[in-house]
Amino acid sequence: MKITVKLFSSLMVYLPSGTSGNAIELIENSPLTPTDIMERLKVPREEVRTVMLNGTFLPEHERQKVLQDGDVLTVWPAIQGG
Repeated sequence: MKITVKLFSSLMVYLPSGTSGNAIELIENSPLTPTDIMERLKVPREEVRTVMLNGTFLPEHERQKVLQDGDVLTVWPAIQGG
């Protein structure tokens, strides 16, 4: 299965070295959840604010949902102002 993962703003530092832009494609044979992906990329949970799956907001209690081939996972950090 192929999953596209997009990280924005300060979370882009967690993408693999050499990544061009803010997105990667993961190809995996075993089931993955959004939580699995963020753990694999070592994105600290406290830095994640908004997660979307195929353009739809994904509440924290649904982030253990198994992803499907072709899904797009988009993750934003909390925005801080001053």
